[in-house]
Amino acid sequence: MIHVICPNPALDRTLFLSNFKANSVNRPTFAKDLLGGKGFNVIRPFLYDNFINYKIHTLFGGPIGISLESIVSDNKINNEATYIKDNNRICSIIIDETSHDVYQIYEKGPTIQKSEIHDYKKNINSSVQNNDFVIFSGSLPSGIDSTFYKGLIEELQNNQNAKCILDSSGEFLKFGIESNPWLIKINDEEFLELIGKKDIKDTEEIIDNIKTYNKTKNIIVTLGENGVIAKFGEQVLKVTQPNIHAINPIASGDIFLGTLTKSISEGFGNIDSLKHACSYALTNCLYWYPNLNEEAINKFKKEISITEI
Repeated sequence: MIHVICPNPALDRTLFLSNFKANSVNRPTFAKDLLGGKGFNVIRPFLYDNFINYKIHTLFGGPIGISLESIVSDNKINNEATYIKDNNRICSIIIDETSHDVYQIYEKGPTIQKSEIHDYKKNINSSVQNNDFVIFSGSLPSGIDSTFYKGLIEELQNNQNAKCILDSSGEFLKFGIESNPWLIKINDEEFLELIGKKDIKDTEEIIDNIKTYNKTKNIIVTLGENGVIAKFGEQVLKVTQPNIHAINPIASGDIFLGTLTKSISEGFGNIDSLKHACSYALTNCLYWYPNLNEEAINKFKKEISITEI
């Protein structure tokens, strides 16, 4: 079973406009509401592949929470909600179809009460079973301490022998890494911040530092146009991807992580799992909002190369 911890969900409202103008009435040509928050993006490949061996753990509250729960129900998503008093957030993505500019407006979100945090942790702990995968993705809403991920990862790894995966940044990453999660996924800037060497610019030097990094057994570092470096124990893999014209990369990192975890949980090896993950993530970049397409996925699988270094 894969569990996805999504403490700060959102209603993602994508608005398509032509010639977006300041100080003027702008009328969208099209609008689309989707489940938002990194955790819901993580499960998009699950829904696409009709994979059912997962559960997403969320916090729902207020009128937006009711809307989110309705979308969850309509899509038959395996969700366990802890209910809160405050209202969930809306994230607005405005796309100017003329200029191809994208404007992202992300609301702060709710403030979580201590009793709600207690219930949330209790629900997660009672749901995770021995050797399950648990993905911690994104930021935490107000009211939840920045050490929340750290404490919960320690509990789940010690008590349920869970394989915990951390994909976050800032204080959440800083404290979370102290719990020695089974795997972390970060970008090159976040990795350099972790090791205190922000001045490194050379890709090969970054790779050398990844090879010797020992605070987690497994680490994946995305290098932008330079591909991906994945360290699984003693095995270090370099992923080279085709150059594409990315229309909108929003959610691609989350889709990568969901696909990777799903593939590993199904028994695929590291190389095949990475190839699956990268092909899904690249495909998502071809669309204005999160989307997957079989033809593009299969094309990218043939174009991705992975070498051991």
